[in-house]
Amino acid sequence: MRLFYFCAFAFCCFNSLLAQEEVGSGMIFPQFEKGTVVFKDGTHSAASLNYNMLQREILFLNADSTILALANPSEVLVVIIGERRFLPVSSGGVFYEEIEAGKGSFFVERIANMVSAGKAAGYGGYSQTGSVTSYESIQTSSGAYQKLNPDEKFKLNINVHYYLKSGDSYKKFFSANTLGKLFKGHEAEIEAFAKDQSIDFSKVDDIARIVEYAYSLMK
Repeated sequence: MRLFYFCAFAFCCFNSLLAQEEVGSGMIFPQFEKGTVVFKDGTHSAASLNYNMLQREILFLNADSTILALANPSEVLVVIIGERRFLPVSSGGVFYEEIEAGKGSFFVERIANMVSAGKAAGYGGYSQTGSVTSYESIQTSSGAYQKLNPDEKFKLNINVHYYLKSGDSYKKFFSANTLGKLFKGHEAEIEAFAKDQSIDFSKVDDIARIVEYAYSLMK
């Protein structure tokens, strides 16, 4: 069985910096799940895996409970966690989740960042800041972790984006109109379906329904 190539991830430091209960872990799964990393050369390795939406990388739980990050995503074909599939889309370690929809599939990108919810205002309360500060990452370019302001309350904000794959590229869609443009000749039908079915583009299950319908229109 092929060995993993991982770089160390200072998870204990990460947790200590985000001790506030309201922040959340930034992980897709609440705990590490059994999974498999399948490499492009056909080899594979089993591990306990998770995906960090803040750092945007696959994490691996070592036997001694050390948490490591996948260091060579360009060599990976697919990561399977439980029954869910994640495909690498960049050499930097970003993965999209692939979700089957009828005769095809679509891809989900999840990006988490830290948002300031206010500064301490005394008596355990928080006042809303004038300009909300968003943190794409708490890790600096040197790899060190920057301490967050202890007087400020943070919350986890997750942005979700949807894509269809066309060749080697991913085409983003966020509405019936933009999805319809990816299925030339069926724009009106897709928009009518979205209206009739009250499709909510913030819900993955609804996205799966309309994408499945769109693929069903293809001959």
